[in-house]
Amino acid sequence: MSTANWNPRHKAIVVGLSLENSDESLIQTALHLARKLESPLELVHATQPIFNYMGAGDVVVNPYYGYDRVINDLEDDDARKSLETLRQTLPADIPVGIHVLRDYPSEALTTIATEMQAGLIVCGIGHKTSNTLLAGMSTAFSLASHADVPVLIAPTECPIDMATRPRVMIADNLEVEGRRALEAAIQLADELDCSEICHTHVHKMGVNEVQHMVTKVMEAMNLGKIPPNPQFSSHVYLEEIKNKINDELSYRFHNSAGAQRVTSRYQVLVAFGNPAEELHKATMQRKSQLIVFGRHHLFHRRRFALGKIPYEAMMEQGVATLIVPDGAES
Repeated sequence: MSTANWNPRHKAIVVGLSLENSDESLIQTALHLARKLESPLELVHATQPIFNYMGAGDVVVNPYYGYDRVINDLEDDDARKSLETLRQTLPADIPVGIHVLRDYPSEALTTIATEMQAGLIVCGIGHKTSNTLLAGMSTAFSLASHADVPVLIAPTECPIDMATRPRVMIADNLEVEGRRALEAAIQLADELDCSEICHTHVHKMGVNEVQHMVTKVMEAMNLGKIPPNPQFSSHVYLEEIKNKINDELSYRFHNSAGAQRVTSRYQVLVAFGNPAEELHKATMQRKSQLIVFGRHHLFHRRRFALGKIPYEAMMEQGVATLIVPDGAES
């Protein structure tokens, strides 16, 4: 179903918790959203099975055989107690459910989201602490690549205040994925009463590349004894591209459902160069608290490969990332 019909208000917000100290900021972010959207929270913790096996020839031996179920049950009980203790500390006016599943975190979250007909999944992400490419991001990437509802990936270092008119940035690739992100962002911006919607596109050519291309064209014109065009320059060419993209972004926005409700807060931003670098600059300049991507920007399903936006674009400190799926449920 089109993301134009997606509305998270009054729908469950599923929150993945590790039951560690890093959960505190994530819970505060989720509480801000729950209050603003008048939605219940569903707190989920996944406990994974024990896979401590030893090989004995062709036979696989589990040293915990006969005890693994007991160990699993004890671990599940401890997790439920921790979640119940946490629930008692949360505001009484927000309905909170708790769930413990023996599964991988991304699967557990999507299972509960389906059961509860959730409008949003929230999971945490920490900044890089090592040189490992995807360190600490496996759950976020897995959810972003296959969840059927929008996924909010929030930093665990500090909560994101979604209650006081946050600033939203939309990364639009001018294709169908960008349109889905735009539709969802408009809906959420209206619900959260966002103070700004910055509709952004990063052109794949950098300024230096444009300058190089223009120089080569002018050299070719000279060799061909073609009279030079005084209007042909890198500056003029960049402005022409920028104006065309501006027009396309504005057209896409004004022809999206609900755009009239947030038009007064709408801004267009066109940049040239490396997407992650330019989005970082734009985020810092606009002081955005939320960046919205279509799924294509993150993971290409058919190729099973990273898409056009490098994962560093998800790692802005103090900024949350909303990943919009192929078709969000209404």
